[in-house]
Amino acid sequence: MVILIVYLTGLVFVSWLLRNKSLQLRSFLTVGYNYLFIIPLYFFTLLPECETTAEVLNLLIRCAYQAPKAMTFWADVDLFNDPAITLLFYIVSVYTARTLLLLFARRFMTSLATRLGMVLRCRVIAVCGEAGDAESLIREIRKNDRHAPVLYIPQREQDREADLKVPTETRSWAKFLKAGRNNLVILLPDTNHNNLSRLQELDELGKTVPGLKVTAFLDNDTLRFDDMSCPHIDAYLVSMEQLLIRRFLTEAQPLETLRKQGGENRGSGILVPERPFTLAVIGFTSLSVEFLLETWENASFGSAAPDRRGFEATVIDGGIGKKRAPLFVDAPRLSHEPAISWVDAEPGTEESFEAVAGKLGSLHQVLIATPDTRLNLDIAMRLLRLSKRRGLEQTHPQIVVALFENMGAGAEIFSKEAGGMFLRCNAAQFTYSELVLRRTDAEANELHRRYISNTDGGRDWNTIGTYLQNSNRAVVWDIPNKLLLAGDLEGKTKEEREKIYWELAKYEHLRWCTYQYTHGWETLPRGELTPDEIARRATKRAAARLHACLVPWDELDDLPQERPGLLKYYDYENVTALFEKEKS
Repeated sequence: MVILIVYLTGLVFVSWLLRNKSLQLRSFLTVGYNYLFIIPLYFFTLLPECETTAEVLNLLIRCAYQAPKAMTFWADVDLFNDPAITLLFYIVSVYTARTLLLLFARRFMTSLATRLGMVLRCRVIAVCGEAGDAESLIREIRKNDRHAPVLYIPQREQDREADLKVPTETRSWAKFLKAGRNNLVILLPDTNHNNLSRLQELDELGKTVPGLKVTAFLDNDTLRFDDMSCPHIDAYLVSMEQLLIRRFLTEAQPLETLRKQGGENRGSGILVPERPFTLAVIGFTSLSVEFLLETWENASFGSAAPDRRGFEATVIDGGIGKKRAPLFVDAPRLSHEPAISWVDAEPGTEESFEAVAGKLGSLHQVLIATPDTRLNLDIAMRLLRLSKRRGLEQTHPQIVVALFENMGAGAEIFSKEAGGMFLRCNAAQFTYSELVLRRTDAEANELHRRYISNTDGGRDWNTIGTYLQNSNRAVVWDIPNKLLLAGDLEGKTKEEREKIYWELAKYEHLRWCTYQYTHGWETLPRGELTPDEIARRATKRAAARLHACLVPWDELDDLPQERPGLLKYYDYENVTALFEKEKS
């Protein structure tokens, strides 16, 4: 009995030590513990029969050979003549059988369950990516839908043996994406930029597999400045930067910041901030570019400032002229945009601090996003100390630090400071609602259908190209701004509501113009429209990214349109559709 108690105590201790390890590792090490416990059990039981050193060594070898037999229901229990030892052998054998079943049958059972789910639920979610990223997303899917049939498609050769607790699929897409199923493929970030070619393969497959959905991560510049078409699949294209910043802006809306600071100025019927939202960007990386442009899009409302501008930004980095050149090629309007100023100063130098220090009292937000996480934290802490010396503890700007790696205590200290926030670039932005449910697409699709119902025809959602799809999604993402601008409409008369709707329509046009500028479009002057374009009421040249509607609100009536006021009515309808739906 004493031996059984010692064994069980040791088993509990080993299990406690391995409690945070993977199931596979726990199984291997616990089997090893059983093996090493049984060897001395046999050895000391038979040792009295040995008389020479050679016999002792021979016994040790025999015990090492006998131990596996004892772990598989083949123990010689008569040798011990003790019920407690018999029970010990039984426990060890059961555990060994369980481990073998887990190791050899788990994948088969998982695969079988997934295949049955694909048949019974007519659904499959195929996750293609590096093992670490795929594991994060699969865990997120399981939290929201335990029984979702999920397949893993490895991106790299070294990921083929990864055990993600779902079947690994290495066949061609056509082998497992069958017609009649609800097929969703998620292409996670790929450092080798192969997702574009995978998109083309899946679009071709979409000819024979109707309703195929694909969520794909692409390079941020490609997503922002290129227009891709996947006419045979329902494609939703995203970037890591876009998801990260969109989530941040949802939690820290520029308009909400201005509303809290400037009160409720509603002289025109909607909220008019007292001054523009002001941003300083330290370090000009791809993350900084997307943060700058999305914040500008999100802050494209007017203000009570003399120039009516709703947004101002200062960008600071060493060699800024060279670093901003590619952006100016893609988005020429930014090269002469008065809302954005550029300062050539290396982050962390005296010149860079001077560029921010003079504006500390008026800035709303500072983004620090150099590629060096430690430098980002150092700059942030210095700016906080500078704010305190100037008596700005309560009014200093929100300081946003980009984290590309875990920084432990340094990040913890900063997180306790008022107004300090992180962009956790080292954490994957893989959420079920964004990548699987694609929550904004239904509303964006409805918006597009409403638009084409007011024209002489149009293309369906899958054929309009990613640029127009994302433009419709941007309208949906802007809904919180419109709700804040409008305020509480309860108790408003019909005339008062109409006034507010038209003010919001003007805002929507301004927001749309900003969106076009940040995606590389420029104004097509009215005088340069050809007679044919005027006759067809064509206001844009998509290939050249020129649009005649990129003019102030009051100039829209001078452009060719089906009927007077139609161009303004599109903006008005976007607004009324939102608020009438809210009211119902």
